[in-house]
Amino acid sequence: MGDPVNDEIWLEDGEDVFNLSSFRDNNGNGGGGSSTPLNWHTETFFQAQGQTVFTLQRIPAPPVLMVMLNGVELRRGADYHIDGNRVQLPFSLNSQDSLLCIYTY
Repeated sequence: MGDPVNDEIWLEDGEDVFNLSSFRDNNGNGGGGSSTPLNWHTETFFQAQGQTVFTLQRIPAPPVLMVMLNGVELRRGADYHIDGNRVQLPFSLNSQDSLLCIYTY
């Protein structure tokens, strides 16, 4: 960082300005967050036609789990449910859908 000219992020509404140099790492390395590093994992499910349940390789550490269907973030409890390492949707996917799960463990 260290570049005072390119240190700002302006949001679309023009009201909020953030300095990149003020952000802290939430992984325990920047003074904020926990003292132990978090393990991030990403899994993508393709060609899952007819499936409603998806088994993750690991059990996500609550509450850090983001589930995206075709680029749209789903809401926990409304669009999907989690039980251990299983993500359950209330509908089945079609052949062109892709499900992306990003989580810590």
